[in-house]
Formats: sequence, C-alpha cells, structure tokens
Amino acid sequence: MSIRRMGIIFGLALVVGSIISMWLPESESKIEEQLFGEITYQMSELKLVTDTLVQTRNTVSGTMQQQIDDELQRAAEWLTAFKPTGETHEDRKAYLIQERDRVTELVQSLGQVRDSISQSNISTAQ
Repeated sequence: MSIRRMGIIFGLALVVGSIISMWLPESESKIEEQLFGEITYQMSELKLVTDTLVQTRNTVSGTMQQQIDDELQRAAEWLTAFKPTGETHEDRKAYLIQERDRVTELVQSLGQVRDSISQSNISTAQ
C-alpha cells in the first residue's frame, strides 16, 4: 500500500472518528471535570468578591459592617462544607451541579452586597 493511500485512509478514519464522537454522550468523568472546573472558576470569583468586602468592611461601621460579616460568614460556611464525594457518577454529578448553582448564587449575592455598600459609601461621601 502506498504512503499516499495510507494517509488518505488515516485522514478519513480521523474525520469519521471525530464525527462519531460528536454524537456520543460525554463520559461521566469528563462531565464531572467540567462541573468541577466551573466551581473552581466561581471560587476564584468568590475570593475576589470577599477580598473586596474585607477591604470595604474596614471603611464602614454599624449595620453595614454587620451585613458584610454575615455575608462573609455565608461564604466561609460554603467553603468549609464543600466536599465533592459520592458513590456513583450520578451522585457526584448531582452534588457538583447543586454546589455549582449554590456558589454561583453566593457570588452574585456577595457582589450585590458589595455594590450596594459601595453605592451607599459614595452617596454619604458626597
């Protein structure tokens, strides 16, 4: 068999294989990795928001400080409770989906608190 013919057959095999893989479901471990990656990204966003809140906490007092403390406590509780475990792929996948949604909501909530406190600080400074 000539080199050219082998190259054509090999190329066709790659194309057919990639087309078939597009129709096959993703492996469970790949789905878990993707979910864990999304959670890791949200954790980095959570760190950015909490760092900003800690800095802001030192510039406010009273109820605003208490509000920041409460939100930081929520973040700490989520971080300490996050433990991706499960007996089956389905259990782990369900847990990771639930935690991804929880941390996404937590980041949004903390961001709203940060923004509202920043706005009120700007208003009182004027």
